[in-house]
Parts: sequence; C-alpha cells; structure tokens
Amino acid sequence: MDKAPPSMRDGSRTPLTNTVSSAQVVDAVELQRVRGMMSGIAISSALTAIIVIIVRGEPTAMKIHAGALLGTAIAAGASVVWFHREVAKWILAAQVGVLMTGFYFWGFFSAYCVLVPLTMYILAGIAHRAEVWWSTITVVLAQTAFGTATILGWIESRGLVQPVEPFAPVWGQFVALGMLQLITIGAMLAGRDARKRSMQVLEDHNRTMRELARREAQLAEAYAEARAAREAGLGGAGRFTDQTIDGFRLAAVLGRGAMGEVYAAERLGEPTMPLAMKILAPHLLSDSAARERFRRESAIVCAMTSKHVVRVIAVSQADAVLPYIVMERLEGIDLAQLLKRSPVRPVEEIKQIVRHVAAGLDAAHKAGIVHRDLKPSNIFATGDGAGRIWKLLDFGASKWRDGEGTLTHGNIVGTPGYMAPEQAQGRAVDQRSDVYALGVILYRLVTGVPAVVPGEMPAMLQEVAFRMPVQPSKRAFVAPEVEAVLAIALAKSPKHRFSTAGELADALADALDGKLDRALTRRAEGLLHETPWGEWTKR
Repeated sequence: MDKAPPSMRDGSRTPLTNTVSSAQVVDAVELQRVRGMMSGIAISSALTAIIVIIVRGEPTAMKIHAGALLGTAIAAGASVVWFHREVAKWILAAQVGVLMTGFYFWGFFSAYCVLVPLTMYILAGIAHRAEVWWSTITVVLAQTAFGTATILGWIESRGLVQPVEPFAPVWGQFVALGMLQLITIGAMLAGRDARKRSMQVLEDHNRTMRELARREAQLAEAYAEARAAREAGLGGAGRFTDQTIDGFRLAAVLGRGAMGEVYAAERLGEPTMPLAMKILAPHLLSDSAARERFRRESAIVCAMTSKHVVRVIAVSQADAVLPYIVMERLEGIDLAQLLKRSPVRPVEEIKQIVRHVAAGLDAAHKAGIVHRDLKPSNIFATGDGAGRIWKLLDFGASKWRDGEGTLTHGNIVGTPGYMAPEQAQGRAVDQRSDVYALGVILYRLVTGVPAVVPGEMPAMLQEVAFRMPVQPSKRAFVAPEVEAVLAIALAKSPKHRFSTAGELADALADALDGKLDRALTRRAEGLLHETPWGEWTKR
C-alpha cells in the first residue's frame, strides 16, 4: 500500500521551500511603514506650514520654517506617488533639517524637539548602519552647535517658546540640551535594536522553514529509493548467485536495473579482490537489440581510463551467450548515502567532489561519451580525508556524443530531478547536459535540498524543462559568487552553460575563494534577468 504523503504522490510543491531572507522581510515591513509616514509627513508639513503662517512668529524664522515645510510636503507627496527606498531615506534625512528650522521658529526647548528622535528611530530601521551613524552624528553635532550658540546668545533666539529665568538658568539649559542629544542617540539605537531583533526572529523562523523543507525533500527521496529497492529486491540471491562464469564466482545481487543485474563477484584464485559483475537481464538475453545496447555499454566503460571512473576488469566476448562486464567493486559510500547523514556538506568537501566528478566527466566526454544519468547515487567515494577519491558509476544510460549509438533507443532516460532540460524534452544531448546535472548536484550540496523535489514524472519534467530552481540563498546561506556559478550551470539553454565540467569546477573554486571572474558574474546576471530564480521561462 502506498503510504507516501500527498505531496510526494501528486508532485505538489510546498511553500516552505520558497522562504525569503529576514532582511528582505524587515525591509519590506519598514518600507511599508515609511511609505505611510511619507503620506503623514506630506499632510502634516502642509498643515504645519499653514499654522506657522497663521501664528506669525518672528518674520525671518517664519519664512524659513514655512518654506522648508512646504518643500518637504511637496517632496513627501511625490515620494508617495513614485515611491523609492533611496528617495525616502533622503527625505527622512532632509526632514531632520526641516526640524532644525522648527527649532528656530518654535524654540529650542519647545515640544517640537521630540520629532527629531522619532525621525531618527524610523530612519534607523531602513537605512544602512553607516548611513544611520553618520546621520546621528550630524544631527547631534548640529543640535549641540545650534543649542549652544542660542544659549550663549551667539544666535538671537526668535522662538515662540523661550526659557524663563530663574527657572531655566544657563547650566540647566545645557543639561536639557545634553538630555535631548542622549534621547536622539537612544532613539537611533532603539531603532537598530528593533530591526536586529526582528531579523533574528524572522531568521529563526526561516531556518525552521528551510529545515522542514529539507526534511520533506529527504523524505520524498527516501520514499522513492525505498520503492525502487522493494521493486529490485536487492541484497538477496539472484538467478546466477553461487554460479561461476568465465572464472568469476558470483554472490549476492548488488543492484538491478532495466538492462541488467549486478552481482558481487570474485575471480577464482584471487578471493581478496572484490569485484562486481553486471549481467544482461535474463528476459533480454534473446533480444538482439538489448544485447547490442549492452555491448555498447561494454565499449563505453572500456574507453575510459580515468581514476575517477569505475575501473573495468573484463568484458565478455561479443558472441557470448551471457553478456557481462566485470568491474572493480568499490569499498566506501556513495554521495546519496552521505547526503542522508548530513544534507549540507563542508565547503572543502564540496570543492573536492565537484573537482573529481568533473575530471571523470571530462574523461568521458573526451572519449566521446555523455553519461546522461549523473546523480548522487552514481557518485561513489573511496578512501578518507584528503586521500578520498570520487568515482563515476553506471554508464548504462550513456550515449556516444558524435554518433547515433545510444543505450536506450532514443527514449527519455535518466533521473528526472537531475536531468537537463533538453533531456527532459527528449531533445539531443551533449556534454553540457552532464554539466547541468553536475550543477544540480552542486545545488543539492550547498542547499541541502534538491533543485526539484521528487513527485509525479510529468510535473517534474515540466519543472526541469521550464522553471529555474528556488534561489539557493533562500534555502541556505550561499554566497552570491556561488549563486552566480549555479545560475550559469543551471541555464535552461545548453549554449549558456559552462562548456565543460572542468570549467564549472574551476569557477566554483574561484567563487569559494571570493575570486570569481567579473565576466562570469555579469553572465549570470544576464541569465537571471531573463529568467529569475524560481520563475518559469518565457516560451
């Protein structure tokens, strides 16, 4: 009975995989608040200008203050209609200057002074840290200088509200001036702290959402693998278990596929050398086309000599009754199992994996072979630490790059979540299709989440062919340079990708070192402008 959750059976996508960063959320909230404040500033400035004209204080102060208010009302009103973050910040900063003219008109010790700390609090929520500090320092110095000059009589005090002796001695006025500056600084710090706390809460929320999305994707993959394992019946005895074929003794079944079975094996007289024998599936033994495809696979694996490709020990004769390929049996762990233990791998390990897999792919491509089924379970690690070597497995879906020879008679082959767009559409593939698959694996390594979550085949193929994955930095902490490399590797058109796997590995190494070529960054920006992360292509 199928116990899989609905999202794994119908190919639906959870919104948890499309979270946004804390800074983006905080900025959006703050900008909405600032936009509302712009409306308030426009209205209040216009009304205050009218009141100033009606009250009619000292003529010079009245003209300066009323003019500044009217200018602010016009600028703020325009900002509401054509809202822009940078413009809003400058209007808020200019508002502080307008408030200074208010001190000149209303008086330095009037209730008008509370508007400066309020404005600084709001500005602290939307401006960058350096901008906030420079604005605060400027305001504090300006207020202190203006207040000092007014208290000492260097500037004639023309405000409507004036300190009265002996209730406001000079020293008391300086104390009040100092307290106003402390309140202004405190309002700025409170604004920054409020932003920081909001970002922390949202980051905790996003981290939880990313982890839930990651676990859902892992569960979907585990379900798919468990179903495949049940269908294959791995680990038990097979039809040829305990038999000897051309000097090789076969043991338990290691794997089953559409084309054949893989058995643990050993060469008679060399029991310490672990081997694996792939035999054409029994029901295909009488199928001449299947025998030809199996023969092609034998030729493919024999054509490669890279240490990053599984080594072939022997192959059957062309006219053998039972076609087989004998390969080294690797001791270690495949990448799929490793990702189950820890979905996001360390940076140095990621660099090593991509470098070794790229070397294996380049060797295959040099031999004229396109793998077509690159995925974590087909990447195997032998050894440990710096001596670890990653190898490519299973060339059963491969094809000759420059010929008509294919192991699958032109059908769509591969694993949907890792195949290239052109492969998903049944179009011609070349080495850049393998580059795309390596890009998908890199996406998985840095985010801990598959680029396409397992589901129903048609929905997955549609997504692979026409939709960019969710932006990596929305799923994990991914540097912009690494995102740029992924944007090129995952381009929907082969002509926009890296031409070789080695180029991808080199670009990744540079990106991780913070030295990515600016030309590649611009190239990625152009691709993302055409089809942004998470969006469907224009067809």
